[in-house]
Amino acid sequence: MMKLNRSIVMSVLLIVPGFPLAQTQLTATGPIPFSVFDRDGNGFISQQEFATTHAERRALRAQRGYPMGRTANPVFQNFDSNDDGRINEKELLAGQHANRLMKGGSGMDGKGMRGRDMPMFGDFDINGDGVLKQDEFEQARAKRISERVSQGYLMRNLVNAPTFASIDRDSNGEVTPDEFRAAQITHRQQRIR
Repeated sequence: MMKLNRSIVMSVLLIVPGFPLAQTQLTATGPIPFSVFDRDGNGFISQQEFATTHAERRALRAQRGYPMGRTANPVFQNFDSNDDGRINEKELLAGQHANRLMKGGSGMDGKGMRGRDMPMFGDFDINGDGVLKQDEFEQARAKRISERVSQGYLMRNLVNAPTFASIDRDSNGEVTPDEFRAAQITHRQQRIR
């Protein structure tokens, strides 16, 4: 009998209309890739695709005996930042990043320690104008460090903390929420290595 290569069989099944993509690529842990959500391949995630994929993730987790601590799926509108009724890849990544920060995110070790207390942009935007200037950034960072020290945290990696200049990618003297988020992602990736 002829032995078929699994990847070839799966590739063929993925192009068969109606074959659920999530059955072949959905995993029980980690962020769900955009390609898994975008079932019709149109470059956007509809509310139905979003809900169906999350329902399948919950079922997969239940089947494998994972703890089911969160009872509700993520809210579509929290990801649809421009309120156009669909989620593009950039919105998905931003939403996944925000969710990870809000729930304490888990690192490669699965214990939830990496990225747990990463600050939000609003924690640094003291005057609420939507951008950070260097003095505002340094003042907010000093306040955060002081609070963390008073809570008993050891501040071992301060020397590795991103500088204002490294976060201000376009060097215009202001840090936007997108620059701040990108710096956090880069910093987290460096800590995982």
